[in-house]
This record gives sequence, C-alpha cells and structure tokens, in this order.
Amino acid sequence: MRCGCPHCGAFMIQEEESRQACVCPACGYRCNACLGTGTAISREELSQLRGTEWFTPQFDGAAEEQSPLTPADPDDPAGS
Repeated sequence: MRCGCPHCGAFMIQEEESRQACVCPACGYRCNACLGTGTAISREELSQLRGTEWFTPQFDGAAEEQSPLTPADPDDPAGS
C-alpha cells in the first residue's frame, strides 16, 4: 500500500522489517492508519458470526409524514 504523507505529501512506503507502519522517505513521519486497527478475527470467530441478524427491517409500520418543500437555501452558491 502506498499512502501520502500528511506532513510533506511524499508517498509513504510500508516498513520492510515489521510491517507495522508506513514511513515517509522524505521527512521520516511514521503512520499505521492504513494498516487497520489490529482487530483481525480468526476463521473460527468469523464462522460463528455467520447467520447473525445485524438488522431486521420493519416494512409494516406507518409511513412518515413528508414535510412540505422548503425554498432553497439563500446561502447556496449554486443558487438552486
């Protein structure tokens, strides 16, 4: 992965030894934002999550009232 350094804009390179961070070759800034949070889960944990219902939609409820149209925002630069 190649990231841009937030300090000088140069392309950062993944560290060869530990692969725990990216290093900017220009200013030496180190970062690991693109490498994740270290919260990877095992195959077994992933298989236990299979079939989990994270969201159950309810389509039988009453529809929400629609608000009347309002005029365009006077601060809109597009003037729409």
